[in-house]
Amino acid sequence: MIKVDLHLHSKASNKPGGYLSQKLGLSESYVEPRKLYQTLKSRGMTLFTITDHDTIDGCLEIADLPNTFISEEITTYFPEDKTKVHVIAIDINEKHHREFQYLRENIYDLVDYMQQNSVIHILAHPLYDMDGKLNKKHIEKFLLLFDNWEVINGTRSRLSSELTSKIAQHYSRDEIEILANKYGFIKRRRDFIAFTGGSDDHGGLDVGTTYTQCEGSTVMDLKNALLSGFISAEGLHGDPKRLSHMILNISREGLKNKVDFGNFGAILESLFEDKSRQSSILDSVFGKSQITGFINNVLNLDGDNPRDKHDRLFGFFKNLIPYFIKNHNGKRFSIENISSFIEKGFVSIIPNLIYASVYTQRAREKHRSLQLYQDLMGDIEIHNQKVAYFTDTFFEINGVAITTSKLLNVSKKYDVDMEFIISSHKDVNSQKVKNFKPVISTPLPEYPDITVNVPNFLEVLDYIEKQNFTTIYCATPGILGIYGLIISKILNITLVSAYHTDFPAYAQKYTGEPFIKLLADMYMKFFYSFSDRVLVPSMEYKNKLKMLGIREEKLEVFRRGVNLDKFNPKHRDRNFWKVYHPTYNGEKVVLYVGRIAKEKDVDIFLEVARLCSKKDVKFAIVGDGPYRKEIEKELPNNVILTGFLRDEALSKAYASADIFLFPSTTETFGNVVLEALASGLVCLVPDKGASKEFIIEDVNGYVIPDNNPIDYKIKIDILLGNPDILQRMKKNSLQYVKNYEEEELLLEMIKKIQLQDLKEVLT
Repeated sequence: MIKVDLHLHSKASNKPGGYLSQKLGLSESYVEPRKLYQTLKSRGMTLFTITDHDTIDGCLEIADLPNTFISEEITTYFPEDKTKVHVIAIDINEKHHREFQYLRENIYDLVDYMQQNSVIHILAHPLYDMDGKLNKKHIEKFLLLFDNWEVINGTRSRLSSELTSKIAQHYSRDEIEILANKYGFIKRRRDFIAFTGGSDDHGGLDVGTTYTQCEGSTVMDLKNALLSGFISAEGLHGDPKRLSHMILNISREGLKNKVDFGNFGAILESLFEDKSRQSSILDSVFGKSQITGFINNVLNLDGDNPRDKHDRLFGFFKNLIPYFIKNHNGKRFSIENISSFIEKGFVSIIPNLIYASVYTQRAREKHRSLQLYQDLMGDIEIHNQKVAYFTDTFFEINGVAITTSKLLNVSKKYDVDMEFIISSHKDVNSQKVKNFKPVISTPLPEYPDITVNVPNFLEVLDYIEKQNFTTIYCATPGILGIYGLIISKILNITLVSAYHTDFPAYAQKYTGEPFIKLLADMYMKFFYSFSDRVLVPSMEYKNKLKMLGIREEKLEVFRRGVNLDKFNPKHRDRNFWKVYHPTYNGEKVVLYVGRIAKEKDVDIFLEVARLCSKKDVKFAIVGDGPYRKEIEKELPNNVILTGFLRDEALSKAYASADIFLFPSTTETFGNVVLEALASGLVCLVPDKGASKEFIIEDVNGYVIPDNNPIDYKIKIDILLGNPDILQRMKKNSLQYVKNYEEEELLLEMIKKIQLQDLKEVLT
């Protein structure tokens, strides 16, 4: 059985690979031909060649070794528009090479010459648009020119390979004849296209991991197999991690004689060359540990020490910054420490930039391959919608986390292809939740019970790329929201975001500084401007985002619903409040449900309680939060404080009250107001914030100007003093929420996230 890598490069490919390489004076490869031969042999290849760009010098260096043959990757062009194409020529001689260089400006003449001289040739990476000119017409001409296509390339994506295969296999003999009549030529000699594979390796790391296989043992057997088409492409598809490491290795080799990397160069050599340097001592940037010990310490940061070369490289580079941060914590402040940290950070960020650049290039390649395929085949529905749902809050008790939990349940029920991306030290047992363990965790200022978790960016990026998500949805503008935004741009994925929380208003309330609010406004504008669609839960906040400068066509109002069974008057329990206030004796109850926090204007609720001193009314606060200890110091006697409630207890709390007073002016939606209405309560809300959008004045509640406590008291007195009015408005509340059935609206929200219709899910 023959195994041969039919696409790989040596130091003979000595021209720059792009603009940056040219500026840095880097060649495409620095690998010695004989080292390539030995590596290929160790990986099970039985025949050996090198396909350098427009040269055979690398092949000539190994021509004396057993089972070798000369090949070349020819850069050729369509003469009509100078579109660049790569063609691999197999088992050639020096005369062939000279003729190729003369003819390669015209792809038609080049193919004619190879056919006339029985030179076996292969079209390399057919959907790789090297110069931005490749289009449908060129692909159609490929179908007329080449019998052999490289379908698995070790630097190109699996998607590109799959699409290439579909194109090559789709066209029948009749369709090829139609194309031949269209363009006036056909040079194909076989009815079907055969597939080859090659690593396209330039750095010596992955040669022989992608290859061509056929029956036989000699070069002639290989050529006959290529002529007959009885060959197969085997091995690994392209992977952005491996491609990044190839570029890093080429850069290391090209710059090591130009730039003094110090002991970091020794670290890179140890990583890429697998050389153990037990006696090497790191310089001041890295401390005094031995190089091998340092590498293992970095790799073991997350409890893993991978054996595979690429896993080790990726593990090292992704852990480098977290390692330095972890080891810098606790050090005394000094100019030397800060300088050392900055120097380490600069060294650490370079690999991250290379990864980001390569992942961006890979995304463009996949997108372009898809475009070419669709232009040619007219097949738009290649992939189903797949959503990556990024959220900074999952286990906490807040509106975003509650909505996330509901969407998770609905996505399971209707088999929606949506995965929830979180970062937490807690474990999650769900196939729909991907939890990236934090490398940094810190309490949120003013909210010590909420932790800001920072996962490893490269881990998240690599996972999203591998899973082929079509949409990223950012439920929050925190760390994971920023990750989602950046990754969407790197991978060219549609970005949808949601405005759930009025952070500028929170900043104003907690700091009292207009400048801090201005900074928060600027951040909101920055974050949401990059989204393809921004979901807002109310008209109030749609208008606010418009005022911030977000384009109106991006803004989409979505409605959330309520569980009409969970929140229902049937849960009313006349003895419920006695559990929390033993002296309770059937008084009417004015209720607040939500976080006990400054931004919720709980002080207004307490002031109303102080004003309402009648013995036949109690005020109840259900919830918990950072402001609880503060209000407990001077809690009015007529206020019941239950703490956080959930499930049946929460249902009973709503249903066992009479009036819902929710004074928060920072609500983007007001989910608790909807729950109160579903429980048959009359609602009192301020004229600022989104809660008022649920209220029809004098029908199911009242909107209070300027959040005035006296006006709240007046409305409470009217309602409690007129039982008929109270009962009428309670019935109106129940009638109002009938249009807010939760599951239906959650599915509507998923439609908006996916930017497509979900009718197939509902059926």
